Formats: sequence, C-alpha cells, structure tokens
Amino acid sequence: MHTIRSLGADLVAISPELPDNTLTMAEKHAIPIDILSDATSEVLKKYRLWFAVPGEVKTLYLEKFGLNLEKYNGAGRWELPVPATYVLDQDGIVRAGQADPDYTVRMEPTEIVAAIRKIARVT
Repeated sequence: MHTIRSLGADLVAISPELPDNTLTMAEKHAIPIDILSDATSEVLKKYRLWFAVPGEVKTLYLEKFGLNLEKYNGAGRWELPVPATYVLDQDGIVRAGQADPDYTVRMEPTEIVAAIRKIARVT
C-alpha cells in the first residue's frame, strides 16, 4: 500500500455490500483503502462484473454454509461481483487490468505496481 501511495496513486475497492457491511470489513481487517458501496450493483452491472447466484447455489449457501447474501447485499440481492482489478491513469483510461469470475485468480501486486510505475513515468 505504501508503494502505491508513494507513486501518487490511490487504491479504491467497490463492493456490492451495503455501506455498513463494507465499513465493517475494512475496519475488521484494518484495510487502509477507500471501499465504495455499490448498493444497487449499478456499477458492477455497467461493467458486467456481476452475476446472479443460481437457485441451487443459493440453497447450498443457505443450508450448508449458513450464508445469506441478502444480509450483506440487501433484500432480494443474491448477486456476487466478478473480482476485477483496473489501473487507471489520471484521465480515467484503463492502462492495465484483469477480471475473472474465479475469485482465486487475481492481478498480482507486482503487476499493479509495475503498471502504476509506467503511468508515473509517462505523466
């Protein structure tokens, strides 16, 4: 995080969770970033970074794992985000990124820092 800020960049997360839940997660894990709540999934849908949880998976979440997404996302919102990372320049142009429905596939921190360094040299 320090490296990102030292290069003049900020780290922002967007979550489909209700504001109270995103704040709790950031505080619980002492995450030093801004977490924005997309309480209607409008942003996630605009960028096609979401999916509705199928009925059979909803049942599995509720019965086997005791996980009720409505508690976190709000009534009727059985949706999950597609994990994505984007590095934007000062004009909002995406210079690097990755999105994958498999939550275990993420952009490596070294790739993020390298993309930020490249932008920092250009500007």
